[in-house]
Amino acid sequence: MDSSAKVSLQNIPSFFNAAKSYLSETIALRANEIDESPRALCEALRGLGDLNLLALKVLQKWGGKEVSGLDYGSFQQLVARYSGALAFLQTQHQSAAGILAAGNNPQLQQKYLPHMGSGEILLGVGFSHLRRRGEPIITAYKVASGYRINGVVPWITGFGLFQEFVIAATLDNGGAVFGIAPFQNIQQAQKGEITFTSPAQMAAMNSTNTVSATLDNWFLPEEFVISIKPPGWIQENDKKNLLNATFLAFGCAEAGLDVIQAEFNKKSLFFIEDAFISLQAELKRCRSAIIEAQQQQVEFERKLQLRAWAIDLTSRIAHAAVTASSGAANYSLSAAQRVYREALVFTVTGQSSAIMEATLARLTRNAPDLEQEETILQDKNPNLISYSRVVHLSHVIDTNIPRWEGDPIVEFETVADLQEQGYYLRRFSMGEHSATHINAPVSFHGDGIAIDRYPADSLVLSAVLIDISSSVAINPDYALTIDDIDAWENQHGKIAGKSVVLLKTGWQEKWHDEKAFFNKDAGGLMHFPGFNVDATQFLVNNRNIAGIGIDTHGVDGGSDVNFSINRLVLDKPRIVLENLTNLEQLPAKGITIIIGALRLRGGSGSPASVLALI
Repeated sequence: MDSSAKVSLQNIPSFFNAAKSYLSETIALRANEIDESPRALCEALRGLGDLNLLALKVLQKWGGKEVSGLDYGSFQQLVARYSGALAFLQTQHQSAAGILAAGNNPQLQQKYLPHMGSGEILLGVGFSHLRRRGEPIITAYKVASGYRINGVVPWITGFGLFQEFVIAATLDNGGAVFGIAPFQNIQQAQKGEITFTSPAQMAAMNSTNTVSATLDNWFLPEEFVISIKPPGWIQENDKKNLLNATFLAFGCAEAGLDVIQAEFNKKSLFFIEDAFISLQAELKRCRSAIIEAQQQQVEFERKLQLRAWAIDLTSRIAHAAVTASSGAANYSLSAAQRVYREALVFTVTGQSSAIMEATLARLTRNAPDLEQEETILQDKNPNLISYSRVVHLSHVIDTNIPRWEGDPIVEFETVADLQEQGYYLRRFSMGEHSATHINAPVSFHGDGIAIDRYPADSLVLSAVLIDISSSVAINPDYALTIDDIDAWENQHGKIAGKSVVLLKTGWQEKWHDEKAFFNKDAGGLMHFPGFNVDATQFLVNNRNIAGIGIDTHGVDGGSDVNFSINRLVLDKPRIVLENLTNLEQLPAKGITIIIGALRLRGGSGSPASVLALI
């Protein structure tokens, strides 16, 4: 089937959302337990089965979801973010389902596949040994009604968790027979025998119960043969699927970023946040490069370099999580410790000699530096923006928004009706400084520019957020001070030039109560927070800021009847944003804002749709 016809996660949000809810609400809380306890891991796997998520790539006619490769990778990444052990184990089962679905034994397909998505039947895999060079360690030869298999399968995951597993053995011609074997010690009546070692003690994902199997003249009946693969099949398959395992690594990397972010929230050290922002941006670039490579025909060497970059990056993020966690990372139940060990596993998952060579070359800096290539690309286009989330900073406009005294009312009038004209259309009117809006210099300076004169690139800007809400809770007339700026810079570093300084006062919570929002006293004087003159002068002169923004109706503060701050900032074409919202969703730095202003000819300002990219 053509990939364009396959089900996409965007088309079935309930599937992906259900998975995310289960993983974030249930699995995340038990991640350490799942890493150590086979029973807990089995319960977690059954939970995915209850959501019918264990045969994602299988055709719908066999009970699968039939998702695309990219959507499957995104699912793998999601699971690995919350539990490496669960991600690794379910991958074995999903791989078994894929091999069975691609086989040529319809009886086996009918018997197994309809029951694999729900986890009613669980299968492991044992064929990684086909990648080994030299003499095969497990062989098969044809006999009447089947094959006899001898040798050792060195690595099978899921003993006691899976009922059976897909086994592969090398034939005389160099090809391989794939079939289904029991995942328990059995002696056959035909004098064949299969035995398993005790689960190995693993440094990571110990709960996955990894064992070796010895087959002595084991008889594989014809009815349990899945397929016969030609010589070199696994090498060609590895080349084709070279980048698939990177999604597991990306999930591990996201888990590491979660740890780093949690440590920043706990310790409030700006350099931890800087590391988070830098590593998160690199992860986004790496993932985008790999997705692009999967969608295009790129050379094998390039894919190897990308795989090595993903491994290196995941390891560095996991190491950064350990570093940010300090000595606590040495505790066995530390999230950083678990993520670091998971990164070790995903470093060697599906590893071939070529992948090993590329990874070692990168780790020893003897490989092309793809990150440097990315930097060169950014230098060529310095306006590239990396972000993972978009936040609305503008209030919804309706007729009940708080309105500055003397401003025009907000009006909507229907001028075309769907039933009569065949389409729906309204006329609306409001003041240029109502709702979330941007002020233009002409508002306060006769020779200032109007809103239609702002260049397009002046409306896409970096921003920082300073939170003074605790001070405002005590004093509604509180205004940002130089001491507040110093305290912020002690935590987060110097405010970069050409930034917009957003001020979170907590006043947005009063938006639906006009009386509380303007907070007038008996004499009609308003009381709400803002910027003070000294602090604003410092930001303009010493930090060369591009502008300011606030969640109140004025950057000046309610008691400033002279609009001192507006006049100061707008003596040049800078940014003044008022009535912002959702500032509590923003970090202290690493923000890009996009200001959608109406280009009203000669306008003193404009209602604005402001977006934050973080």
